[in-house]
Amino acid sequence: MLKQAFPELGLIGDVALNPYTDHGHDGILKNDYVDNDGSVKILTQQALLLAKAGIDIVAPSDMIDGRVAAIRTA
Repeated sequence: MLKQAFPELGLIGDVALNPYTDHGHDGILKNDYVDNDGSVKILTQQALLLAKAGIDIVAPSDMIDGRVAAIRTA
């Protein structure tokens, strides 16, 4: 609806998994450790959903290894 009302508007969508943890790392936790592979999979799905919804720029803001390459590939 935003794009229809304001076609010149650029939309940027944040892609991140930001749980509140005592160690400060983002991502899906398994046994108190960040599951990097599982987190990358979900971040990729999130980026695709944002793109399908009309986001012009997908902007990952987390620190998960491999997420940019996975998002670009998807």
